[in-house]
Amino acid sequence: MFSNLAMGVEAVAVILAAMVVAWAARRAIRWATRRAVRRARRGRSSWRIRLDRLGDDGHGAARRLQRADAVARIFGHLITVFIVAVAVLIALDLIGINPVYAVSSAGFLGFALALSGQDLIKDLIGGTRALLEDRYAVGDEVDVRIDGTDVHGVVDLVGIAAVRIRTADGASWHAGHHTVQAVTNHSQLPSVSEIEVPGDLWAHTTPEHAGRRLAAASNEPGLTGVVFLPDVQPDAEPGVGSEADTVRVRSNRPLTDDQLSRARQRLLDESDE
Repeated sequence: MFSNLAMGVEAVAVILAAMVVAWAARRAIRWATRRAVRRARRGRSSWRIRLDRLGDDGHGAARRLQRADAVARIFGHLITVFIVAVAVLIALDLIGINPVYAVSSAGFLGFALALSGQDLIKDLIGGTRALLEDRYAVGDEVDVRIDGTDVHGVVDLVGIAAVRIRTADGASWHAGHHTVQAVTNHSQLPSVSEIEVPGDLWAHTTPEHAGRRLAAASNEPGLTGVVFLPDVQPDAEPGVGSEADTVRVRSNRPLTDDQLSRARQRLLDESDE
């Protein structure tokens, strides 16, 4: 009798410990993602991939923090499910029930749950990718294709599994992230980078020629995933004798230090002309 009571207490203790560990894991994930955002404010990192928006009111850092919290919640839920599942199997073993037998006995139930949960898993993965890749954010004007239907509206909510879009007639479209087949975001602005170039070399080229060279460099080795617009804007008219000139280039995403160096080389490389 006392042994059965002891086993029951141990099983309950395992479940309680798993809940504490899951809570601590969620807190740790949230702390890590927020720390990544704080570091991103001081330098370039994956959290700085977010592009500026039309009419942005300077709350970019706050939106990055919201994006980080959303990703943290997704991973926190997944880790919680894993920890609790392992704890339940351990608890079953402690009270004398073979976990393998229990799992096999619930095979049909597990199969049904797996089938019904496929779309949810796809939505969670799709939501994580949408947040990390910054496809859309609350307030963005977008054209999306949802299961073959084109929808135009403003993003009203971005959840961990679904997105809600408000159309001009006031209707709300709710769609799982995995059902969004294509997105055209009208609110994202190109990323602007300032590049310092030697004045004596810049004086021998024109912004038009430099812009064409830079656009041709899109997706070159070292610039994979970077698309340049043929729009190069110098701060001032280039002049012979000036030590350095600053030019602004536009791309689909912020540039790393290595990509800035490669872009500088392409701006001044006249071998293709």
